[in-house]
Amino acid sequence: MRMAKNKRNVDVYGTRLKALRKRMGKGLGVDALLVVNPVDIRYLTGFVGDDSWALVRAGSNKIVVLSDFRFEQQIEREAPQARAVMRKKSLSDELAGVVKKYGIETLGVQASYVTLAQRTAMSKAMRRAKVKVAIKAVDDGLIEQRAVKSADEVKLIVKAGQIQQQAYREMLAYIKPGQTEAEVAAFLEYRMRALGADGVSFPSIVAADGNAALPHAIPGRKKIRKHGIVLFDWGAKYQGYCSDMTRVISVGGKMKGKMAEIYQICLEAQLAAIDAIRPGVRLADVDKVARDIITKAGYGKLFGHSLGHGIGLDIHESPVLASRATGVLEPGHVVTVEPGIYLPDVGGVRIEDDVLVTEVGKKVLTDLPKTIESTMI
Repeated sequence: MRMAKNKRNVDVYGTRLKALRKRMGKGLGVDALLVVNPVDIRYLTGFVGDDSWALVRAGSNKIVVLSDFRFEQQIEREAPQARAVMRKKSLSDELAGVVKKYGIETLGVQASYVTLAQRTAMSKAMRRAKVKVAIKAVDDGLIEQRAVKSADEVKLIVKAGQIQQQAYREMLAYIKPGQTEAEVAAFLEYRMRALGADGVSFPSIVAADGNAALPHAIPGRKKIRKHGIVLFDWGAKYQGYCSDMTRVISVGGKMKGKMAEIYQICLEAQLAAIDAIRPGVRLADVDKVARDIITKAGYGKLFGHSLGHGIGLDIHESPVLASRATGVLEPGHVVTVEPGIYLPDVGGVRIEDDVLVTEVGKKVLTDLPKTIESTMI
Protein backbone atom coordinates (compact mmCIF):
# COMPACT_ATOMS: atom_id res chain seq x y z
CA MET A 1 0.00 0.00 0.00
CA ARG A 2 2.80 2.44 0.88
CA MET A 3 4.55 1.77 -2.43
CA ALA A 4 1.32 2.44 -4.33
CA LYS A 5 0.81 5.70 -2.44
CA ASN A 6 4.35 6.83 -3.19
CA LYS A 7 3.95 5.95 -6.86
CA ARG A 8 0.73 7.96 -7.03
CA ASN A 9 2.47 10.92 -5.39
CA VAL A 10 5.37 10.68 -7.82
CA ASP A 11 2.86 10.83 -10.68
CA VAL A 12 1.11 13.89 -9.19
CA TYR A 13 4.30 15.80 -8.50
CA GLY A 14 5.82 14.70 -11.80
CA THR A 15 2.85 16.20 -13.65
CA ARG A 16 3.17 19.48 -11.73
CA LEU A 17 6.91 19.66 -12.40
CA LYS A 18 6.38 18.92 -16.09
CA ALA A 19 4.04 21.91 -16.41
CA LEU A 20 6.57 24.14 -14.64
CA ARG A 21 9.50 22.93 -16.77
CA LYS A 22 7.47 23.61 -19.91
CA ARG A 23 7.16 27.27 -18.89
CA MET A 24 10.87 27.40 -18.04
CA GLY A 25 11.81 26.17 -21.48
CA LYS A 26 9.43 28.39 -23.43
CA GLY A 27 9.05 31.67 -21.60
CA LEU A 28 11.32 32.16 -18.61
CA GLY A 29 14.65 31.74 -20.34
CA VAL A 30 16.37 30.00 -17.42
CA ASP A 31 18.28 26.73 -17.07
CA ALA A 32 16.94 26.17 -13.56
CA LEU A 33 14.49 27.70 -11.13
CA LEU A 34 15.10 28.14 -7.41
CA VAL A 35 11.90 27.73 -5.40
CA VAL A 36 12.02 29.23 -1.90
CA ASN A 37 8.33 29.58 -1.05
CA PRO A 38 7.51 26.65 1.32
CA VAL A 39 3.98 26.31 -0.09
CA ASP A 40 5.32 25.96 -3.62
CA ILE A 41 7.90 23.42 -2.45
CA ARG A 42 5.10 21.40 -0.87
CA TYR A 43 3.04 21.67 -4.08
CA LEU A 44 5.93 20.42 -6.20
CA THR A 45 7.34 17.73 -3.89
CA GLY A 46 5.04 16.94 -0.95
CA PHE A 47 7.70 18.07 1.53
CA VAL A 48 6.14 20.12 4.33
CA GLY A 49 9.21 21.45 6.18
CA ASP A 50 10.69 24.94 6.21
CA ASP A 51 14.17 26.49 5.99
CA SER A 52 14.67 24.64 2.71
CA TRP A 53 14.96 25.45 -0.99
CA ALA A 54 14.19 23.41 -4.08
CA LEU A 55 15.92 23.53 -7.48
CA VAL A 56 14.10 22.58 -10.66
CA ARG A 57 16.20 22.09 -13.80
CA ALA A 58 14.64 22.67 -17.20
CA GLY A 59 16.16 19.50 -18.62
CA SER A 60 15.53 17.10 -15.74
CA ASN A 61 12.48 15.55 -14.11
CA LYS A 62 14.37 15.27 -10.81
CA ILE A 63 13.92 18.07 -8.27
CA VAL A 64 16.69 18.82 -5.76
CA VAL A 65 15.72 19.82 -2.22
CA LEU A 66 18.34 21.73 -0.23
CA SER A 67 17.71 21.29 3.48
CA ASP A 68 19.41 20.23 6.72
CA PHE A 69 19.60 17.36 9.19
CA ARG A 70 16.29 18.22 10.90
CA PHE A 71 14.37 17.33 7.74
CA GLU A 72 16.40 14.45 6.28
CA GLN A 73 13.99 11.69 7.35
CA GLN A 74 10.99 13.88 6.64
CA ILE A 75 12.05 14.45 3.04
CA GLU A 76 12.66 10.74 2.60
CA ARG A 77 9.15 10.04 3.88
CA GLU A 78 7.22 12.87 2.21
CA ALA A 79 9.17 13.39 -1.02
CA PRO A 80 11.01 10.15 -1.90
CA GLN A 81 11.04 11.19 -5.56
CA ALA A 82 13.23 14.23 -4.79
CA ARG A 83 17.02 14.29 -4.45
CA ALA A 84 17.86 15.69 -1.02
CA VAL A 85 21.04 17.67 -0.33
CA MET A 86 21.71 18.10 3.39
CA ARG A 87 23.61 21.30 3.85
CA LYS A 88 26.86 21.50 5.73
CA LYS A 89 27.20 25.25 5.13
CA SER A 90 24.62 27.89 4.30
CA LEU A 91 21.79 27.28 1.84
CA SER A 92 23.45 29.77 -0.52
CA ASP A 93 26.76 27.86 -0.42
CA GLU A 94 25.03 24.53 -1.05
CA LEU A 95 23.12 26.12 -3.91
CA ALA A 96 26.37 27.33 -5.44
CA GLY A 97 27.73 23.79 -5.32
CA VAL A 98 24.65 22.36 -7.05
CA VAL A 99 24.70 25.10 -9.69
CA LYS A 100 28.36 24.35 -10.36
CA LYS A 101 27.76 20.58 -10.49
CA TYR A 102 25.04 20.87 -13.14
CA GLY A 103 26.64 23.65 -15.16
CA ILE A 104 23.72 26.02 -14.74
CA GLU A 105 24.32 29.30 -16.55
CA THR A 106 21.06 31.15 -15.90
CA LEU A 107 19.33 30.67 -12.55
CA GLY A 108 15.77 31.90 -12.11
CA VAL A 109 14.61 32.87 -8.64
CA GLN A 110 11.05 33.54 -7.47
CA ALA A 111 10.57 37.29 -7.83
CA SER A 112 7.75 37.41 -5.28
CA TYR A 113 9.55 35.49 -2.53
CA VAL A 114 13.33 35.85 -2.73
CA THR A 115 14.47 38.67 -0.45
CA LEU A 116 17.23 41.15 -1.22
CA ALA A 117 19.31 39.60 1.57
CA GLN A 118 18.94 36.13 0.05
CA ARG A 119 19.81 37.43 -3.42
CA THR A 120 22.94 39.08 -2.03
CA ALA A 121 23.96 35.93 -0.15
CA MET A 122 23.52 33.83 -3.31
CA SER A 123 25.71 36.17 -5.35
CA LYS A 124 28.46 36.10 -2.72
CA ALA A 125 28.30 32.30 -2.50
CA MET A 126 28.60 32.00 -6.28
CA ARG A 127 31.70 34.20 -6.24
CA ARG A 128 33.25 32.15 -3.42
CA ALA A 129 32.63 28.97 -5.42
CA LYS A 130 33.92 30.66 -8.58
CA VAL A 131 30.64 29.96 -10.36
CA LYS A 132 29.65 32.14 -13.28
CA VAL A 133 25.87 32.25 -13.32
CA ALA A 134 23.30 34.90 -14.13
CA ILE A 135 20.65 35.19 -11.41
CA LYS A 136 17.33 36.33 -12.84
CA ALA A 137 14.15 37.18 -10.90
CA VAL A 138 11.17 35.64 -12.71
CA ASP A 139 7.44 35.12 -12.43
CA ASP A 140 7.35 31.33 -12.47
CA GLY A 141 3.60 31.04 -13.06
CA LEU A 142 3.08 28.76 -10.07
CA ILE A 143 0.40 31.05 -8.64
CA GLU A 144 -1.71 30.54 -11.77
CA GLN A 145 -0.86 26.83 -11.94
CA ARG A 146 -1.87 26.24 -8.34
CA ALA A 147 -5.12 28.15 -8.90
CA VAL A 148 -6.55 25.35 -11.05
CA LYS A 149 -7.28 22.51 -8.66
CA SER A 150 -7.30 18.83 -9.58
CA ALA A 151 -10.15 16.56 -8.50
CA ASP A 152 -7.94 15.21 -5.68
CA GLU A 153 -7.20 18.72 -4.44
CA VAL A 154 -10.90 19.59 -4.45
CA LYS A 155 -11.61 16.49 -2.34
CA LEU A 156 -9.14 17.70 0.28
CA ILE A 157 -10.72 21.17 0.34
CA VAL A 158 -14.15 19.55 0.71
CA LYS A 159 -12.86 17.43 3.60
CA ALA A 160 -11.43 20.53 5.29
CA GLY A 161 -14.83 22.18 4.89
CA GLN A 162 -16.64 19.20 6.38
CA ILE A 163 -14.40 19.32 9.45
CA GLN A 164 -14.85 23.05 9.84
CA GLN A 165 -18.63 22.82 9.55
CA GLN A 166 -18.93 20.00 12.08
CA ALA A 167 -16.80 21.97 14.54
CA TYR A 168 -19.10 24.96 14.04
CA ARG A 169 -22.20 22.86 14.74
CA GLU A 170 -20.61 21.66 17.96
CA MET A 171 -19.68 25.23 18.85
CA LEU A 172 -23.33 26.33 18.47
CA ALA A 173 -24.28 23.79 21.15
CA TYR A 174 -21.45 25.08 23.36
CA ILE A 175 -21.69 28.86 23.10
CA LYS A 176 -23.62 30.83 25.72
CA PRO A 177 -23.79 34.41 27.03
CA GLY A 178 -20.94 35.35 29.32
CA GLN A 179 -18.25 33.46 27.43
CA THR A 180 -15.50 35.52 25.85
CA GLU A 181 -14.70 35.70 22.15
CA ALA A 182 -11.31 34.09 22.87
CA GLU A 183 -12.91 31.23 24.81
CA VAL A 184 -15.30 30.41 21.96
CA ALA A 185 -12.52 30.69 19.37
CA ALA A 186 -10.38 28.27 21.38
CA PHE A 187 -13.23 25.74 21.51
CA LEU A 188 -13.85 26.02 17.78
CA GLU A 189 -10.17 25.54 16.94
CA TYR A 190 -9.83 22.63 19.38
CA ARG A 191 -12.78 20.83 17.82
CA MET A 192 -11.35 21.21 14.32
CA ARG A 193 -8.11 19.63 15.50
CA ALA A 194 -9.97 16.86 17.31
CA LEU A 195 -12.01 16.14 14.18
CA GLY A 196 -8.88 15.56 12.10
CA ALA A 197 -7.69 18.94 10.86
CA ASP A 198 -3.97 19.65 10.52
CA GLY A 199 -4.77 22.97 12.13
CA VAL A 200 -6.56 26.18 11.26
CA SER A 201 -6.45 27.88 7.86
CA PHE A 202 -5.87 31.19 9.66
CA PRO A 203 -6.43 32.55 13.19
CA SER A 204 -10.17 32.25 13.79
CA ILE A 205 -12.27 35.42 14.02
CA VAL A 206 -14.95 35.45 16.70
CA ALA A 207 -16.30 39.00 16.97
CA ALA A 208 -19.17 40.06 19.20
CA ASP A 209 -21.42 43.06 18.61
CA GLY A 210 -19.38 46.17 17.69
CA ASN A 211 -16.24 44.09 17.13
CA ALA A 212 -18.00 42.44 14.18
CA ALA A 213 -17.59 45.75 12.34
CA LEU A 214 -13.86 44.99 12.18
CA PRO A 215 -13.34 42.71 9.15
CA HIS A 216 -10.24 41.13 10.72
CA ALA A 217 -11.19 41.34 14.39
CA ILE A 218 -8.99 39.48 16.88
CA PRO A 219 -10.87 37.46 19.52
CA GLY A 220 -10.38 39.01 22.93
CA ARG A 221 -11.94 39.34 26.38
CA LYS A 222 -15.21 40.82 25.12
CA LYS A 223 -18.11 38.70 26.35
CA ILE A 224 -20.88 37.18 24.31
CA ARG A 225 -24.09 39.05 25.14
CA LYS A 226 -27.65 37.73 25.23
CA HIS A 227 -29.54 39.27 22.32
CA GLY A 228 -26.19 40.23 20.79
CA ILE A 229 -24.67 39.17 17.48
CA VAL A 230 -21.46 37.23 16.87
CA LEU A 231 -19.54 36.95 13.60
CA PHE A 232 -17.44 33.84 12.94
CA ASP A 233 -14.81 33.64 10.19
CA TRP A 234 -12.92 30.35 10.49
CA GLY A 235 -11.36 27.56 8.49
CA ALA A 236 -9.70 24.17 8.77
CA LYS A 237 -6.65 22.72 7.06
CA TYR A 238 -6.69 19.12 5.91
CA GLN A 239 -3.53 17.61 4.41
CA GLY A 240 -2.44 21.18 3.76
CA TYR A 241 -5.59 22.39 1.99
CA CYS A 242 -7.69 25.22 3.41
CA SER A 243 -11.37 25.91 3.82
CA ASP A 244 -12.87 29.28 4.70
CA MET A 245 -16.37 30.30 5.84
CA THR A 246 -18.13 33.17 7.61
CA ARG A 247 -21.42 33.06 9.46
CA VAL A 248 -23.23 35.42 11.83
CA ILE A 249 -25.50 34.40 14.70
CA SER A 250 -27.97 36.18 16.94
CA VAL A 251 -27.76 34.94 20.52
CA GLY A 252 -31.06 34.21 22.24
CA GLY A 253 -33.35 36.06 19.91
CA LYS A 254 -34.20 37.08 16.37
CA MET A 255 -31.89 39.49 14.59
CA LYS A 256 -33.58 42.90 14.43
CA GLY A 257 -33.23 46.44 13.15
CA LYS A 258 -30.18 47.49 11.12
CA MET A 259 -28.45 44.17 11.67
CA ALA A 260 -31.36 42.28 10.16
CA GLU A 261 -31.48 44.73 7.27
CA ILE A 262 -27.81 44.43 6.35
CA TYR A 263 -27.92 40.66 6.84
CA GLN A 264 -30.63 40.29 4.20
CA ILE A 265 -28.73 42.59 1.83
CA CYS A 266 -25.49 40.61 2.24
CA LEU A 267 -27.33 37.34 1.72
CA GLU A 268 -28.99 38.62 -1.46
CA ALA A 269 -25.62 39.88 -2.73
CA GLN A 270 -23.86 36.61 -1.96
CA LEU A 271 -26.50 34.41 -3.59
CA ALA A 272 -26.52 36.60 -6.71
CA ALA A 273 -22.71 36.52 -6.97
CA ILE A 274 -22.63 32.74 -6.58
CA ASP A 275 -25.30 32.46 -9.27
CA ALA A 276 -23.05 34.47 -11.63
CA ILE A 277 -20.10 32.08 -11.29
CA ARG A 278 -19.26 29.94 -14.30
CA PRO A 279 -16.27 29.42 -16.63
CA GLY A 280 -15.32 32.43 -18.73
CA VAL A 281 -16.94 35.05 -16.50
CA ARG A 282 -14.69 38.00 -15.72
CA LEU A 283 -13.45 38.09 -12.13
CA ALA A 284 -14.38 41.76 -11.81
CA ASP A 285 -17.91 41.08 -13.04
CA VAL A 286 -18.64 38.62 -10.21
CA ASP A 287 -17.49 41.25 -7.71
CA LYS A 288 -19.70 43.82 -9.46
CA VAL A 289 -22.83 41.69 -9.08
CA ALA A 290 -22.57 41.71 -5.29
CA ARG A 291 -21.23 45.26 -5.03
CA ASP A 292 -24.07 46.71 -7.12
CA ILE A 293 -26.68 45.16 -4.83
CA ILE A 294 -25.00 46.51 -1.71
CA THR A 295 -24.42 49.92 -3.28
CA LYS A 296 -28.04 50.20 -4.47
CA ALA A 297 -29.14 49.48 -0.89
CA GLY A 298 -27.05 52.45 0.28
CA TYR A 299 -24.18 50.57 1.92
CA GLY A 300 -21.56 50.56 -0.84
CA LYS A 301 -19.04 52.58 1.19
CA LEU A 302 -19.31 50.05 4.01
CA PHE A 303 -18.25 47.14 1.79
CA GLY A 304 -14.57 47.97 1.52
CA HIS A 305 -12.91 44.66 0.69
CA SER A 306 -12.94 42.43 -2.38
CA LEU A 307 -15.71 39.88 -2.84
CA GLY A 308 -13.50 36.83 -2.55
CA HIS A 309 -10.27 34.98 -3.19
CA GLY A 310 -8.93 31.61 -4.21
CA ILE A 311 -8.13 28.97 -1.59
CA GLY A 312 -5.84 25.96 -1.67
CA LEU A 313 -2.54 25.30 0.07
CA ASP A 314 -2.65 28.99 1.00
CA ILE A 315 -5.70 30.66 2.50
CA HIS A 316 -5.36 33.50 -0.03
CA GLU A 317 -4.56 32.31 -3.53
CA SER A 318 -5.34 33.25 -7.10
CA PRO A 319 -7.81 34.18 -8.47
CA VAL A 320 -9.20 37.23 -6.69
CA LEU A 321 -12.79 38.38 -7.12
CA ALA A 322 -12.27 42.14 -7.03
CA SER A 323 -13.28 45.23 -8.97
CA ARG A 324 -9.74 45.70 -10.28
CA ALA A 325 -9.05 42.03 -10.98
CA THR A 326 -8.20 40.92 -14.49
CA GLY A 327 -8.80 37.52 -16.03
CA VAL A 328 -11.69 35.10 -16.00
CA LEU A 329 -12.90 32.14 -13.99
CA GLU A 330 -11.67 28.73 -15.13
CA PRO A 331 -12.78 25.18 -14.32
CA GLY A 332 -10.88 24.08 -11.23
CA HIS A 333 -10.82 27.48 -9.53
CA VAL A 334 -12.04 27.36 -5.93
CA VAL A 335 -13.04 30.78 -4.63
CA THR A 336 -14.67 32.29 -1.58
CA VAL A 337 -17.69 34.54 -2.00
CA GLU A 338 -17.94 36.84 1.02
CA PRO A 339 -19.73 40.20 0.74
CA GLY A 340 -19.84 42.22 3.94
CA ILE A 341 -21.35 45.36 5.44
CA TYR A 342 -19.78 46.90 8.54
CA LEU A 343 -21.50 49.48 10.76
CA PRO A 344 -18.83 51.15 12.95
CA ASP A 345 -19.34 50.51 16.69
CA VAL A 346 -22.61 48.69 15.95
CA GLY A 347 -21.76 45.41 14.25
CA GLY A 348 -21.08 43.79 10.92
CA VAL A 349 -22.30 41.03 8.66
CA ARG A 350 -20.26 38.88 6.30
CA ILE A 351 -21.52 35.66 4.71
CA GLU A 352 -18.96 33.40 3.07
CA ASP A 353 -18.91 30.08 1.26
CA ASP A 354 -16.40 28.17 -0.88
CA VAL A 355 -17.34 27.65 -4.52
CA LEU A 356 -15.79 25.38 -7.17
CA VAL A 357 -15.91 26.46 -10.81
CA THR A 358 -16.89 23.40 -12.85
CA GLU A 359 -16.82 22.75 -16.59
CA VAL A 360 -20.41 23.91 -16.95
CA GLY A 361 -21.05 26.14 -13.94
CA LYS A 362 -20.28 25.97 -10.25
CA LYS A 363 -20.67 23.87 -7.15
CA VAL A 364 -20.95 25.31 -3.65
CA LEU A 365 -18.69 23.22 -1.41
CA THR A 366 -19.99 24.46 1.96
CA ASP A 367 -23.59 24.17 3.07
CA LEU A 368 -24.22 25.49 6.58
CA PRO A 369 -27.62 27.24 6.75
CA LYS A 370 -27.53 31.00 6.18
CA THR A 371 -31.13 32.22 6.11
CA ILE A 372 -31.81 34.92 8.65
CA GLU A 373 -33.98 32.43 10.54
CA SER A 374 -30.96 30.11 10.88
CA THR A 375 -28.92 32.81 12.63
CA MET A 376 -30.99 32.59 15.82
CA ILE A 377 -29.62 30.26 18.49
